Amino acid sequence: MNPKLYRKQIAEIGIEDMEIDISSLQNAMETMSQLNELEKVLNQIKFNIRSDIRNLRVEYMWMIHEADDLINKKSIFGKKKTIDDVMRKKKVLKKERDTNIAAYEIIENLINDYIKQIEESRIYIKNHIQMKVE
Repeated sequence: MNPKLYRKQIAEIGIEDMEIDISSLQNAMETMSQLNELEKVLNQIKFNIRSDIRNLRVEYMWMIHEADDLINKKSIFGKKKTIDDVMRKKKVLKKERDTNIAAYEIIENLINDYIKQIEESRIYIKNHIQMKVE
């Protein structure tokens, strides 16, 4: 899936608009439940991103391997590919791979930040609930 679609998914779950409501015990428990659901969704998106990154790595690994096979093969115009040509092609492929993966890693870091905020919010709510119960 495209990184833009992952960003759209994250925006659609409404994590940015979520408010921590601990005005009552009932609201605190509902907020805790919402946080748990958000964390599950974020972890699923993160899993999908990791799968896409693995698939990209494999795809580029094959393209780089195919570039190695071009050494001493003739092109359409009868010109042989030199080692330098192949090295340039491999370098371009590696840069392209790294750029594509970086887009996914940015989103994964965003998700990690959200999960960390959820964990901190959960601790805050638990402490608040304990204080109300005691």
